[in-house]
Amino acid sequence: MANATNLHLVRVTTDDREHQLWVAAAPREEAVTQVLNAIPEGWTAALLSNRLKPAEVEALNMKAGEVRELTLNRQVPKPRAN
Repeated sequence: MANATNLHLVRVTTDDREHQLWVAAAPREEAVTQVLNAIPEGWTAALLSNRLKPAEVEALNMKAGEVRELTLNRQVPKPRAN
């Protein structure tokens, strides 16, 4: 199966109101639905207007119908109370 070239960015909002960045290798009108099928119930997803560069699409090496989270899961240390 050939790599998908039709990738769309989707912003996911978790129950904790945190945002994640996902990518869907699907037609634009199906991207949000594909991501919603991959995330926990109750989370929301919104299509972004941002576009990936051709080199980024190639580097992701995704197949049609695939979805993937792109967010770096970095824990930001909370400030210490003095």
